[in-house]
Amino acid sequence: MTVPPEAEALVTLFEDLPHVMFSLKSLDGRYVAVNQAFADRASCRSPLDVIGRRAEDLFAPELALSYEAQDDVLVRTARSFRRQLELINRPDGGLGWYVTNKSLIKDRAGRPVAIAAVSVDERVPAPNEPMDGLAVALLHIRAHFQEPYSLPDLAAIAQLTPGALERRMRRVLGLSPRQLVLRARVEEAVHLLVTTSMPLSAVATACGFFDQAALNRQMRRLLGVTPGSVRKVAATRDRGAKPVARGGNAPS
Repeated sequence: MTVPPEAEALVTLFEDLPHVMFSLKSLDGRYVAVNQAFADRASCRSPLDVIGRRAEDLFAPELALSYEAQDDVLVRTARSFRRQLELINRPDGGLGWYVTNKSLIKDRAGRPVAIAAVSVDERVPAPNEPMDGLAVALLHIRAHFQEPYSLPDLAAIAQLTPGALERRMRRVLGLSPRQLVLRARVEEAVHLLVTTSMPLSAVATACGFFDQAALNRQMRRLLGVTPGSVRKVAATRDRGAKPVARGGNAPS
């Protein structure tokens, strides 16, 4: 697989940036160029190990389908994504929110030939930041994100004042507690959309959203795709097995 001439300078530009992920895909979803930062987050030793593969070969199904749904919207509408939040693996194996710009690369005749994406980790390093109370709050959010959000209650669990918790979370993660709760809910929603056949309204309820419209709004805002588009991409891919229906108000 070769890099289109129109993108050669772009590939060189991002080669040696350690904290910025760069990828170039063909229109059928295969990677034709990535930098080392991307390879690291895809658990590959070298960019050459990524070439020719698809997102589904490198990332968890719910993540890959989210990326593919975005690509589908991009190719169909030619609308670039700017400052889009995406869930991406970090080098330590955990998940993180990245700010992503994604655009079509076009030839001289104006025809799309590739998809270029640049992603930057949203987390601001804070090595001297105390983590005890914050860690407790983060664990609580991960376990109870579907429950009604209350900053005073969350702060009490962390044994911090509401103001101190919010300031500390913004310094360490670049997010407010409410933003982190919404992201945790969206992350679980993507997982349920990919791995189950639950109705969209049931997915919304299971993830703590008031209704399907609220889920749709937050997924559009945070990921640039709708629940329906993620489910559609999942349905059209040959996954070898049908999703298993799952009910109830709380995800397992």
